[in-house]
Amino acid sequence: MAPTPAPAAPAANVPIPLPFWFSEIDTAKKGEVSRPDFLTYRMKTFVELDANKDGKLTIEEFLKVAEPPFTPDGPNVSPLEERRARARTEFQNLDTNRDGFVERGEAEALVHAEFNQYDMDRDNKITEPEVRLVMQGTLRREEQARREEQARRRQGLVALNDFIDLQLRSADQLDKNNDGKVSAQEYTTLAGPADGPQAQGLPPFELRRQIAMRKFAEIDANKDNMLDRVELTAFAVSQFLRMDLNKDRFLNEEEFKKAGEAEQAKVRAIVQSLQPAQQPRPAPAQARPPGPAPAQPQGLAPGLPQGTR
Repeated sequence: MAPTPAPAAPAANVPIPLPFWFSEIDTAKKGEVSRPDFLTYRMKTFVELDANKDGKLTIEEFLKVAEPPFTPDGPNVSPLEERRARARTEFQNLDTNRDGFVERGEAEALVHAEFNQYDMDRDNKITEPEVRLVMQGTLRREEQARREEQARRRQGLVALNDFIDLQLRSADQLDKNNDGKVSAQEYTTLAGPADGPQAQGLPPFELRRQIAMRKFAEIDANKDNMLDRVELTAFAVSQFLRMDLNKDRFLNEEEFKKAGEAEQAKVRAIVQSLQPAQQPRPAPAQARPPGPAPAQPQGLAPGLPQGTR
């Protein structure tokens, strides 16, 4: 039901390759694909997902598209939870009347729109030259996008996808059992070392642990005491939107700096709320020379807890 990704850009003087679906539909090798044949081919997945054959898909039926056999697992395939998250977004885009179902007409509308992109002369047929011309334009746009992305990276700008990847990689470092999720116990490692010589200058471990657990609870949307990739991704997106002060869809050095300052201010407020109020001490019976002032904590462990992790 979704357009097939374009192939990688060919080498110079090499003909633009046809997409896989074209040869799959054009079994007679006529060099063209009709609108009805294209529609039938594209709607195969809809028919297979429609388990009860009522002509519409529920979210439960639609999410099957992220699972085998529709999307086989493999070393270069995104984790299942990420695929389901993308499927949920696609479901919302397809459900144009917002009734909680993807009806056959809604899915077919997307297929017809895709067909129209290729059918440049509007004769209800897609020919090889039309497809190659569209593919050529797609490859050029993708190459231009890659160049612009490289230029942005050289300028130190971070796009949303890069920000999400950064946060997920940080979470993967916490996922010690490699189950694709971060438990509360795994997340606690962000609190730093236990009390002792190795924690000199840091607040008490219990205080640091409570701060980390507040961040954990903020990310744990379904409150199952586990952070899955859907929750981590959603939190990263919301964090990115808050940090993107100029709304240019990129984060610059100044925005990162301000976000860090805001996070530190938030942590300081939490510390003040968690620390017990100081009780006044009774005056001593006899005045004594004042001793040296106790050492003040030097602040939280660096980066505790910052980012989605």
